[in-house]
Amino acid sequence: MTDRASGISVGARDGRFNCSLFFVAAGIGIGSWAACLPVLSAHNRLEKGELGLVLLCFALGAIATMMNVGRLTTRYSCSTLSLCGSLTFGTALLVVPHVSGPGWLAFAVLVAGAGFGTLDVSMNTEASAIERRAGRHLMSSFHAVFSFGNLAGALAVGQILSHGGALEICLAATGLTVAALAITASLGASRAAERDDPLQTGLTSGNALERTQKVYIVLLGMIAFLALLGEGGMMDWSAIYIVTAFGKTDSIGAYGFAVLASTMALGRLFGDAIAARIGSTRLMLSCALACAASVGLLIVASNLGLVFLSLATCGLGVANIVPAVFAAAGRAGGAAAGRAMSIVTTMGYAGLLVGPALLGFVAQLSSLAVSFGLIAVAFALIAVSTRSLRKE
Repeated sequence: MTDRASGISVGARDGRFNCSLFFVAAGIGIGSWAACLPVLSAHNRLEKGELGLVLLCFALGAIATMMNVGRLTTRYSCSTLSLCGSLTFGTALLVVPHVSGPGWLAFAVLVAGAGFGTLDVSMNTEASAIERRAGRHLMSSFHAVFSFGNLAGALAVGQILSHGGALEICLAATGLTVAALAITASLGASRAAERDDPLQTGLTSGNALERTQKVYIVLLGMIAFLALLGEGGMMDWSAIYIVTAFGKTDSIGAYGFAVLASTMALGRLFGDAIAARIGSTRLMLSCALACAASVGLLIVASNLGLVFLSLATCGLGVANIVPAVFAAAGRAGGAAAGRAMSIVTTMGYAGLLVGPALLGFVAQLSSLAVSFGLIAVAFALIAVSTRSLRKE
């Protein structure tokens, strides 16, 4: 049965809603976690280097599970894996404020990262399956939901802290919200499965990838690596650049970050319609060129107005590169979509892990302008790589 208003089947519509709840849960969890980091650092009296190791534990936990979750999508439904990942993620966030000692903190954060990694691969795999069943581009809308969840999580933490709330309250509220959203999504998926909705049956045809598929998927993984390297670098260093290069206050730097994050969320609302009109590969090319040009403008900008303009343009451009890559990976993987998504997300988040640290090292040796120059080069390489995508 097809819903005339949306043009997709009722099963696809319900599956889209349930999957979107998992994306909201992931976005709220990550946004709250990032917003709590300064408080977590003060709470545990962590030096900058120690906080960096805590963040490394989260990334290592995420990447370790991302490398292996794809194999499980042939045995368990994506909604089941997403539920397990969400509950693990939420529970670990609840525990983090109550552990004592760097060893236990590192372990709790490692588990939180593992939960998020499981959730990330499984929900993107399910989103790809829903997109293929619906016969239209939907991936950007899922990532838009994640972005708005991100902003909501950070805003909620800010409100709790401004009213005197402690770290325990912030992460308890976050963990319970993540769990509640995941359970609601899972119950919806279970009701759909009882109606024999094919969207909820998982991937049952095996997870082997042919050689030609692997080449194409690794190429997509390289693009994801460059895209998330650039995205992570812009998110982590743009506010610092405004403060150091222009002598502005921390609040002005925060506004710059808000401009970048807001336009990224806004851009994802229109990504599916643009992809349907011009195609995913051309969308990647256009977005990469826009990002490279905007970062170049940021480097040479002489006033704050141009800086904010460049950040807004970069946010709109970077918004749809990763969703387009993930959607392409799901289509290319076919019956082995889970395995394909696992490869691409692992390579992509490796860029998110390496990027900010590498750019900080370069900035220490030279300047932040040189670091942003490397980000512009990364986006330019994505534009060049789209030619290889067409050939493959």
